[in-house]
Amino acid sequence: MMRTNNKNYILCYPQLGNYDIPIKYFVNHGLNQEYKAPPQMTKRTIELGAKNSPDFVCAPFKCMMGCYIEALEQGANVMIGTGGTCRLGYYGELHEQILHDLGYDFEMFNITLANYKNIWGLYKGMRHFAPNTNLFRMIKALPATAKMICVFDEVEDYYRQNMGFETHEGDFEAAYKLFLQSMRKANTLRDIKRIYKTTINNFKRIPINKPEHPVKIGIVGEYFTIMDPYSNHEIETKLAKMGAEVHRWMSLSHSVILANEKSLFGRLFQYMHFDIKKFPSSIWHKSHLKDISDYAVYDNGGSSIATVNKAKEYAKAGFDGIVQVKCFGCTPETGIVPILHNISKDYKVPILYMNYDTQTSDTGIETRIEAFYDMIAMRKEVTTK
Repeated sequence: MMRTNNKNYILCYPQLGNYDIPIKYFVNHGLNQEYKAPPQMTKRTIELGAKNSPDFVCAPFKCMMGCYIEALEQGANVMIGTGGTCRLGYYGELHEQILHDLGYDFEMFNITLANYKNIWGLYKGMRHFAPNTNLFRMIKALPATAKMICVFDEVEDYYRQNMGFETHEGDFEAAYKLFLQSMRKANTLRDIKRIYKTTINNFKRIPINKPEHPVKIGIVGEYFTIMDPYSNHEIETKLAKMGAEVHRWMSLSHSVILANEKSLFGRLFQYMHFDIKKFPSSIWHKSHLKDISDYAVYDNGGSSIATVNKAKEYAKAGFDGIVQVKCFGCTPETGIVPILHNISKDYKVPILYMNYDTQTSDTGIETRIEAFYDMIAMRKEVTTK
């Protein structure tokens, strides 16, 4: 299709774990457009974001702001924003206004149906920033994009649950880095499936010394902070290396399925996943509050219902500890802390509450999680004798 304008658009989405890889894949293959991933988050990213954000806005807003600024500095000129079920739904407009006030020349592509009314409107919005693509090309790229996201989540699940028991330190990390390198070069659905199979086989070949009943820790909490290792100071890796089997349900594939399970995109993710039977019913919907009706009557917004649901599930399954990861200023997650207290009391399971902001110290994080791990490990040793 002929280009409808002469502007060279370079798209960028804020850092969120390693999901920039499937996002880049879709922009390159589905939109036929250039994508510039933001630099890996550093102290400078956080400082830039905090300096140019309202004081009492939540930490993810500041992280995203810093990512946008660094991407703009490196040549990106289209910032991708997303909606959400909390204040995140308003962040695109606020980010756009602040960045324009700072003098940056760019356009904001806020991919919410509230802006584009329906899927066809969203398609036309994409065409504005990707004039060289068409609907067929986008649809053709979706299965590989969906599969890539699901593969990331499956691989990282295995990684979190086993890396702490390797007999030779660094084996899992090396295999995971190789996985990332390979995924960045993937061009087809077949490539993605091959890389997944190879990676899992590599993981399974790594010698481990895993006890029959390892210390199990469930991670719950706020959507952005729980999925971005830099924002949560790599708490999952730290706990795993202490000798814990770490479980975290919240991921992009789970949340896309649950938030859009009846949509075409949601069904595509379900179709592309390896074992859809493992997914619970949609706990994001108010109709499924009955699953936690003994603890909550109303949806508190954001990812709070998922947090309560998974905390209860981990507690019932006999997990040794639960960690709630939340950012400073996250009202939904703060509002459910009393509910988590009740779950902790009823199931006799310790819960550690980790609150992150742009000033959080890595040393302070390590001290708290070391104490938490030592406590639940000793508790497990006593109760299993």
